[in-house]
Amino acid sequence: MTRNQIIYKASKFFGGSIITRYLTRSHPRILMYHRISENGKSGSISAHKFNEQMRIIKKYFNPMSLNKLVELYDKGQLPNYAVAITFDDGYRDFAEYAFPILKNEKIPVTLFVTTGFINGDLWLWPDCLKYIIDKEPVKIKWIIKELSKDIKVSDNNHDLWNEVADYCMTIPESEKNIFIDKLYDYAQLEKPKKAPEGYRPLSWEQLKEMRKYGLEIGSHSHTHPILTQLTPEELSYELEVSKQQISQNLYLDPVAFCYPNGLPGDFNNDIEKATENAGYKYALAAFPGRYPIENRWAINRYASSESEENFKKVLFGWTYLGMKV
Repeated sequence: MTRNQIIYKASKFFGGSIITRYLTRSHPRILMYHRISENGKSGSISAHKFNEQMRIIKKYFNPMSLNKLVELYDKGQLPNYAVAITFDDGYRDFAEYAFPILKNEKIPVTLFVTTGFINGDLWLWPDCLKYIIDKEPVKIKWIIKELSKDIKVSDNNHDLWNEVADYCMTIPESEKNIFIDKLYDYAQLEKPKKAPEGYRPLSWEQLKEMRKYGLEIGSHSHTHPILTQLTPEELSYELEVSKQQISQNLYLDPVAFCYPNGLPGDFNNDIEKATENAGYKYALAAFPGRYPIENRWAINRYASSESEENFKKVLFGWTYLGMKV
């Protein structure tokens, strides 16, 4: 156990979280979620745990929509204890588990959708990897050793998925798709044309229905590529087509863009400028920062966690105070 963990655990007995909440009251928390499931399977948070988290936010903080948070910040009127909830990608479990909880607790939410995924034209490439690794783990480990010397081959399937996904993020988009197709070909496994059960997207009809109850929707690109691996023409396509698809299907003009993967190496100044030129008003990253809204084209977010301790560290300001040291 680290020194910080010891201090955190000890301080809970002396109201430490309430103190840090007050000390960090002017720091807005923008939380990033992806998947919610019934039992918290790998890569997701359980519906029960998510419900608990939302109740804590509602009790101790000031939840508001992302657009509202940005608008009030611009006016210099952002209230203390502001929290915004965001979800990425557009999986079906958002409608099944997350949105009913948010609706019941009256907590606003912004969902960033990958429009090609919602259309049913594709399923997300990290899921393509996870699917084949889970289906043919022995074959895939042997195949990966033959295809690339740059990938460490772990015995654990989840670790292996992380390692292969990390490798795929370093190569051009066209090469990544060829690499994934080779995995399926060499394993003699047919890649489903549409996302199979467990990986399926929301539909436009579901999004329309949730819009009636206040769901905000932004763009998360059209095919979820790593934007720094694209040509300028491909980048424009991802930014513009996703915007058009949302506009045509939901009759709204999305003002927010969320960078796929969203880590510091996944976008740059040129991509920020292209996002602005495509007609967006702001864009979100996928890592925290001391001043989360200072750069309109890289608004910082905190990753969600199934862990109660990690969740409370973020929410009550321990993580933020750690960044200031």
